[in-house]
Amino acid sequence: MFKSMKFRQPVSGASTERTIIGQSAVVVGNIVSQELVQLKGHVVGNIDVNGSPNAQLSVLSQAHVEGDISAQQAVVNGVVTGNIESTGRVELHAGADVKGNISYATMAIEHGAKLYGMMSNTHAKQH
Repeated sequence: MFKSMKFRQPVSGASTERTIIGQSAVVVGNIVSQELVQLKGHVVGNIDVNGSPNAQLSVLSQAHVEGDISAQQAVVNGVVTGNIESTGRVELHAGADVKGNISYATMAIEHGAKLYGMMSNTHAKQH
């Protein structure tokens, strides 16, 4: 009945810096990066991951964000309490629990993901 979804992987072969925030870490403050950010811990603050074609934020299953996210690409499998704004793709995996609004260019939602908010396509706003 449902087709298997193909989720985007980071571009291989490209030299990219990766920031990993560990499961036991708690960050209180804003995070700004232009590359790959993998979040396993807890962030209380806004996250901005933009500026390069490979800029991607991954909120992993054990992670929790209390703040707004602005990212070129956003992959969510954890908890986000705040809005997500993306100029590219947003992916909500089965473990995602988002309490906030999402604006996106393209979107993928896996069965089991939870969204308590509104979705809006950024391309639709331009027409």
